Amino acid sequence: GFTSVMFDGSHLSVEENIAKTKEVVALAKGYGAAVEAEIGCVGGSEDGSVDIAMHCTSPEQAKIFAERTGVDALAIAVGNAHGAYKLPPKLDFERIRTIAKTVDVPLVLHGGSGLTDDDFRKAIKDGISKVNIFTDINVSAVEAFFRNFSEMNKGIIDVVPAVREAIKQSVIEKM
Repeated sequence: GFTSVMFDGSHLSVEENIAKTKEVVALAKGYGAAVEAEIGCVGGSEDGSVDIAMHCTSPEQAKIFAERTGVDALAIAVGNAHGAYKLPPKLDFERIRTIAKTVDVPLVLHGGSGLTDDDFRKAIKDGISKVNIFTDINVSAVEAFFRNFSEMNKGIIDVVPAVREAIKQSVIEKM
């Protein structure tokens, strides 16, 4: 029933990532689902790295990966990170522009939490089609939970409406 899937084989060697991604694409296409995949290693909370630019996606890698796998969208590493940034992010906008000119699929930016509005605008102008944001929205939900769970004798049913509203407001703010 899913219309799309995201496969992250970026922790694998490039050849292994291509091979596994091709398998996922073949499987997903059989169900009519689109595939987003990741090339380069987006640092951060998922891999514990502090040097978020250590495995930036090269334009050549992106082109080969997109052509050989048949993905519908490509998540790239351009100085972005999953989770909360340990240091202020420094997106490589030139790299985004170059990759956008090199591949024929929409580009995705993971690690949108903590980026500025100017970062978003510039990344989109330079070729990013989709931005993934989780941590900022997750933090909003947790803050709302604790604000509304401060009284004893309250259960999850009592706090869900406030959490849902916090998530909604956070998403509206990002949009």
